[in-house]
Amino acid sequence: MQVLLNADVKKLGYRGDIIKVKNGYFRNFLYPKGLAQAADKKTIELAEERNKVRTMQKERVLDDAKGVLKKLKGLKITIKAKVSDKGKLYGSITEAEVVDAVKAEAKVELEKSFIKMDHFKELGEHKALVHLGEGLEEKITVVLEAQE
Repeated sequence: MQVLLNADVKKLGYRGDIIKVKNGYFRNFLYPKGLAQAADKKTIELAEERNKVRTMQKERVLDDAKGVLKKLKGLKITIKAKVSDKGKLYGSITEAEVVDAVKAEAKVELEKSFIKMDHFKELGEHKALVHLGEGLEEKITVVLEAQE
């Protein structure tokens, strides 16, 4: 029996996929939970059209992400922070501060979740990873200097 998935189902498929399942599996598990609906000719055509649109959107997002990574390649940002008399930071530098510095330096807006790093607690040069998706990563250099 062919069904159209209404939601992602582990080990079966993703929302919008048309798959073949046994009648009992559909009738007893997928349909009662609203995870799938029976696929007729009209439903299959509609799902294929939606998949084409979704594929084009994914390609557009991928192109945008590659453009962002080109801007970030070799980027070196400087963050000034308050330090004690001994040269230690009062706090730590977080993802939010790195995002703000990238926005100011490279004119690229990122989300905090895209930055993968440990919080920096010492002056000097550090590396942060910008992760936009699978295979879309770029390392940036963060230089911490004492604020005067």
